[in-house]
Amino acid sequence: MNYKLKEVVAEFTKGNYASDCLKYNADDLLEMFDEAEITVDEYGNTDGVTVNDCIAINSVTRDLVVTSECDDMFCYYSNEIDVPCSADLDYEFYYQSI
Repeated sequence: MNYKLKEVVAEFTKGNYASDCLKYNADDLLEMFDEAEITVDEYGNTDGVTVNDCIAINSVTRDLVVTSECDDMFCYYSNEIDVPCSADLDYEFYYQSI
């Protein structure tokens, strides 16, 4: 779980449907990271758990953060930091939706 605070673009808290900044929701997360595995370290390693595994009906089941690193987006387990949403995710989400 080694990501940098400056790379975080959105945070999702366990039990909520929307991101902490209320700009994104679990459906957006699924659209961006459908079947992508959760990144567990700075080397891109995963533990086999997908983003889909962390989303139940109308809520996320784990604290998650979305990062933007070198033009790539990653989803990590949260280190319990509080950050606002970023325009980087808006940009990425827009182009994923086209």
